[in-house]
Amino acid sequence: MATLNTKELLAIRDEEVARSDRRLVDFKYFNIRPWIVENIKRALRLGLDDCRGRRILDIGTGFGYFPYICEFMEHHAAALDIPGHRLYDRVIETLKVDRAHHFINPFEPLPASSGPHDYVTAYQVAFNRPGTDERWRAAEWAFFLEDVIGHHLAASGRLHMELNWSFPIGDWYDSETRKLFDSYGAVRVGNEVDIVKR
Repeated sequence: MATLNTKELLAIRDEEVARSDRRLVDFKYFNIRPWIVENIKRALRLGLDDCRGRRILDIGTGFGYFPYICEFMEHHAAALDIPGHRLYDRVIETLKVDRAHHFINPFEPLPASSGPHDYVTAYQVAFNRPGTDERWRAAEWAFFLEDVIGHHLAASGRLHMELNWSFPIGDWYDSETRKLFDSYGAVRVGNEVDIVKR
């Protein structure tokens, strides 16, 4: 917490909350301490406290707290997130997180990165949108997994995703998608999916 420019972050909050085009849900991340603690826990669950110098790519980084923590732990973190979100842009700039803009779309590869990465992470993401035309099936997941594992993960690298809880667990994966994940040796627990590159 001592390394954060909280004064600047809260000034951004105060300026942005006055604007009428901001979704209030985004402002929960200005409750800084619990989100920093949560992201420290994420890093600890990945074992990032037991090593240094790992290369990490965080997809859908939002405010960028996770890559910020990774950098604090002496790793090399980069991030991806959608363009056109001024609030996120301002916070990312304040935190000095290395982030590129990118939409995750079905059957489209991730942009070329400075990989390969030891970890590719995605927290509170919703690539798979149940109940909409954007719902990913096995074919969309297969393309995404092949791209990430084949082009962005180092040997023995790890893909870790935590899908957004706002979607019903039972609708996240159909049986073919579960079989696909299992073919990669995935460990699936609740909304979490872990795949280690073999």
